[in-house]
Amino acid sequence: MGATADLAGFAAGLRDLPAEVEHAAVRHLIDTLGVIVAGLGQGVASQLAPLQPEGDLPLPGRPGARAAADHAYLCGTAAHGLELDDGYREGSVHPGVAVVPALLAEALSGPVSGRDLLIALAAGYEADCSLAAALHPALRDRGFHPTSTVGPLAAAVAVARLRGFDAARTETALGLAASEAGGLFAFLGGGGEVKRLHGGLGARGGLMAARLAAAGVSAPDGILERPSGYAQAFGGVRPGAFAISLPPASAWRMTGCYIKPHACCRHLQPALEALMHLREDHAISPRDVREIEVDTYSIAAAHHGTGWGDMATAQLSFGYVLAQGLYKGRAALADFMGDALNEGHAEALAPRLTIRGTAEMDALYPRQRPARVTVHTGAGSVTAFAPEASGSPDIPVSDQAISDKFLGLVAPAVGDRQAAGWLAALWDIAGASDAGAVLSGRIAAPAAWPGQTATGM
Repeated sequence: MGATADLAGFAAGLRDLPAEVEHAAVRHLIDTLGVIVAGLGQGVASQLAPLQPEGDLPLPGRPGARAAADHAYLCGTAAHGLELDDGYREGSVHPGVAVVPALLAEALSGPVSGRDLLIALAAGYEADCSLAAALHPALRDRGFHPTSTVGPLAAAVAVARLRGFDAARTETALGLAASEAGGLFAFLGGGGEVKRLHGGLGARGGLMAARLAAAGVSAPDGILERPSGYAQAFGGVRPGAFAISLPPASAWRMTGCYIKPHACCRHLQPALEALMHLREDHAISPRDVREIEVDTYSIAAAHHGTGWGDMATAQLSFGYVLAQGLYKGRAALADFMGDALNEGHAEALAPRLTIRGTAEMDALYPRQRPARVTVHTGAGSVTAFAPEASGSPDIPVSDQAISDKFLGLVAPAVGDRQAAGWLAALWDIAGASDAGAVLSGRIAAPAAWPGQTATGM
């Protein structure tokens, strides 16, 4: 037995979920699907879509259809395309962008129940978060992006569970998915649009790994811990020394994932919120600011060198994001698009901005995602410390906030009534006999748009 067999056995043996885990699965499903619908209409996903032939699986909330592998690739790219996707702090990874699109393609390919879908979703998230956490920060330090490096294995586990694989076939799917893993963090220095594809790469790789395993294609067993295996290649772990913890021996990690309230890199959001609180509490005007100092952990501070020439890089740029917080008190999707990129706020703030990675903050990460922001004005200096940003388990967003985010992203594509009906069906997906019909939005619009859209889950 080893880590691979442990993970495969966990997924194959999973039969039901604790109530709080099922609820978290529904929340993350709704959140990710909303981002997919919005992401399909713009950015890299809109550039990818014309390169793919029509297929048989309908795109959620959008015209057109794709074959399964292309569907997963396109929807995964869309999910990661707006910087509004969920994540897991301890692994610095975005599980939803790989797991949800892979399951979406699989659920559209044949009838599956909503309950089975949620169990598979939880299995995929647990695989993603446990693997990423076990390899963090070595994976990132070696230049790999955890989202696309771990994503194929997580998506493979999720699809394997949905298909009812036994442990041996799930282990084969993992062995195949490990050769799909990759994706470099070089985008931080420019060319950030390639990052959008990483969600799609994870979703497509995992989906196809599971399907190849079902078709009888072989792969090495023990792929996580074996010599020249996954942990050695991506994390520098000595063969045989890699281990992960899984429920019930450890707490479910899905309930520890965050949901993003701001349309930018999660590493930047604690400092952004600290600055916005200072701006609000002390009525700070941008023209009165002499300097802003930020102490944070080194991985976050590395984003200070990122420019803001386009949407993708601006969403990763510490300077640009803080400028939105100072000048506008927000970092909404519209603040990274079109004319907003040429407003000059980031250029005006840059000479007055100091960002440092410190040993104090590094010691707190990844248990926290800390930032201390000090604003110096002519009237004096004020400081705020943020151990984490909102949307985390410590500062959770409500079900209603998730509903509002979904409606804001989806209603422009399908209309208010259709979005409201779709949302209600998603909150109730655990009882659905055909999860694919719910996920695709193939439901009738309500006669009237209800004012309260969340159904109380």
